[in-house]
Amino acid sequence: MSSPLSVILTQNKLTDENFNDWKRNLLIVLNLEKHSFVLTQPRPPTPVIDAPNRDFVAFERCDNYNLSAMCYIRASMSNVLQKQHEEHQTARQIMDNLEEIFGEQTIQAKTDDIKGLMNCRQKVGTPIKEHMMKVMAYLSEVQTNGAEIDSATQLVMVFQTLSKDFDLF
Repeated sequence: MSSPLSVILTQNKLTDENFNDWKRNLLIVLNLEKHSFVLTQPRPPTPVIDAPNRDFVAFERCDNYNLSAMCYIRASMSNVLQKQHEEHQTARQIMDNLEEIFGEQTIQAKTDDIKGLMNCRQKVGTPIKEHMMKVMAYLSEVQTNGAEIDSATQLVMVFQTLSKDFDLF
């Protein structure tokens, strides 16, 4: 792995229980390498024989980015998962399959984080700064796990966590 951040993936290999954390780390590395687009954009078709040279260059560059992303992904997963994904031709196929395998973990993590946020209440005497840091951590985790909460709803949720001292808000 060529990126200085790739050590993150080496130290946090994908196993059966850490998909969300692993994916977050993988995206950090792929974003640094400017390869993350291969996970979201379809693979371009192979250029026709008489296509302009720039089409072949673009295709080859995209293919190289895909290969690099697949290497990062495979190198950072357990041997069992590597074996299960060695036939996939694109990084996107691998990630789609991993999402299918571990998607339940993501849903459960999102649900747990939202419950934690909804049940969070400021204890009397707790400094507002300390409480807000706790609420921000919940919001961050919820969003990291894929929940999209608009800013107006976040604000309402934050106010709901405050103690009765803040009822005027």
